[in-house]
Amino acid sequence: MSDRDWQSSYPPEGGDRLAKPKAILARIFGDGENPMAWGFTLFTVRQIRVRIHLVFIVYLLYELIFTLPGNRDGIVFVWPRLAAMLVLVLAHEFAHIFTCRRIGGKANEIMLWPLGGLAHCRVPDDWKSALRVALAGPMVNLALVPVFAIPLFLLTGTMGSLSFNPLTLGASDAALTLRSGETTWWLVALGAFYSINLVLLLFNLLVPMYPMDSARILLAVLWRRTTHSKAMWLTVNIGIGAATVLGLVGIIFQDGKMLLAIAIFGGIVCSMERRRLQFLQYGEMIPGLSSEGESWKNGALVDDDDKEIIAQEELDRILVKISTTGMGSLSRKERRTLKRSTEISRKSQ
Repeated sequence: MSDRDWQSSYPPEGGDRLAKPKAILARIFGDGENPMAWGFTLFTVRQIRVRIHLVFIVYLLYELIFTLPGNRDGIVFVWPRLAAMLVLVLAHEFAHIFTCRRIGGKANEIMLWPLGGLAHCRVPDDWKSALRVALAGPMVNLALVPVFAIPLFLLTGTMGSLSFNPLTLGASDAALTLRSGETTWWLVALGAFYSINLVLLLFNLLVPMYPMDSARILLAVLWRRTTHSKAMWLTVNIGIGAATVLGLVGIIFQDGKMLLAIAIFGGIVCSMERRRLQFLQYGEMIPGLSSEGESWKNGALVDDDDKEIIAQEELDRILVKISTTGMGSLSRKERRTLKRSTEISRKSQ
């Protein structure tokens, strides 16, 4: 969503005393209906805007706050994990962005969240391009595994340093020590980069649930043998099933809070995607999306009395916007246009 879309929902400055607070909240939450867009802008590089999701901020604050109790890891051992997560997620997402641009697509925004990012990529309309972009992030993580694993093993001299609890992203204190028996912050940082990189790789390859890359990989594979629409429906339904299973596992295991949180977020994203598909499926019945339709005259949608006119190009543009960025990206004017077109369509049927 552009800054212009955010600002269009509010009156000009001076007309409302709460205009500025509302504008700030709109920049964070958009229209409030798309949880994937809730976040802050961090910086812009090479025309790529990097934002951080509220879920990521909450996770970072949670980790920092729980360094205070005496029986928990101190901040000296926690901050390397948080720094590693930020760096690796950025590397993962930039791989998607640059791959998309290299094959002729468009990509200009990254939304960071704990297990990856939500890179906004407009990929060329074929399954091979979609597969290449989806695999780009995990391949970066795969290439980095030996970069972190080999030095970690050589420094510690034990295979125990390469094993860790994926639910807590930590190895045992005994394992993360130098051959001399000393534990240093930079060794902890190396262990954090290794473990978090491996978790990013495994989750994005093995959990077929949006917004994980595995869902996009599954979509591309299914798209090869069927239509894009059918592949999307299958992928979304599989994703909802995966979110359910992941949530149950998170409830069963004592350290499964992170799995439960991921399952809830993934379930929300998959449900939103299914609603979007349902809308687009209904949208195919709106005159103008096909060559037929008695309510279309000279490329415009009119009501029974020929009073209201909606340009076909405008309606198509709105539907494409929903398809690429979701319902939450629509301005109020676009929502009114869409609602009116649906009402006219129902009258004509």
